[in-house]
Amino acid sequence: LEGLAHAPVWVDANLCRIVLRNLLDNAMRYSPKGAIIAVELSRQERMTTLRVQDSGPGLVPEHLARLGERFFRANPQQALGSGLGWSIVRRIALNQQFSISATRSPLLGGLAVDLMFTEPDKP
Repeated sequence: LEGLAHAPVWVDANLCRIVLRNLLDNAMRYSPKGAIIAVELSRQERMTTLRVQDSGPGLVPEHLARLGERFFRANPQQALGSGLGWSIVRRIALNQQFSISATRSPLLGGLAVDLMFTEPDKP
């Protein structure tokens, strides 16, 4: 875990916990034993970013594009699951008005997922 000790965001704490649990669960589930999972919190101007990345195998571009489809699993034989985790994460992101993106991790080589929270305008 790296980054800021405190970065306030305006989201439902329980829903944010579900998102983080899903992302960490996926990172652990699809990475080989001994893999590195890093969580980083950063802030730039009015944007707070929570990044979860791993040193697992990552995903090919075709699979990255399908993340969030209900029941889609890139490697169904690799781990147990129903393929609903990412669709839940995307639904919460839409509901809570934060952005989510997934790419290859530039640091660890596996998957990097960014949750981006924009500070609301002050009245």
